[in-house]
Amino acid sequence: MTTPLLHLLWWTLFIAFAIFLQHLIPGVDVLAPGFLLSLQEKKPWQTLWLFLFFCLVQEGAGSMRFGSSVVWYGGLAVFFWIGQRFFVAENILFVLLLAVFLGAYHALLMLLMCAMQEIPVEYAVLLHESIIQTLITPLVWGLAYFFRPREQYKSH
Repeated sequence: MTTPLLHLLWWTLFIAFAIFLQHLIPGVDVLAPGFLLSLQEKKPWQTLWLFLFFCLVQEGAGSMRFGSSVVWYGGLAVFFWIGQRFFVAENILFVLLLAVFLGAYHALLMLLMCAMQEIPVEYAVLLHESIIQTLITPLVWGLAYFFRPREQYKSH
């Protein structure tokens, strides 16, 4: 049986790992696969706290004005909720579809935010970041899904 302390420890380790990877791969959100995992677990309070914490981390680490990470994670949540009506949420094909969405959404959101803030866009860098976001999302999600502690149920 898993305990709240074990879950807290797991999320702390996941966040540390994700932030380390984000340091190695700038412009890519490695926390997003964890947010996706939380959405799949259907634990609203956990997802809300992660949403708030991930937004604070991304807003503090980024160079954009406040709000882009709220739109980023909000868009992921909306696309997840719409997609789960048509697909099984834990299916790898659904995760791959979400990864493609995140890659495209990254490009669209950065173009929008750069235009609003009059920041010049380096299209080659943006394309590279979007491709890496698409590729890394299912990899990190898979690792997180595999190592995530699960509830053990007793059979009666």
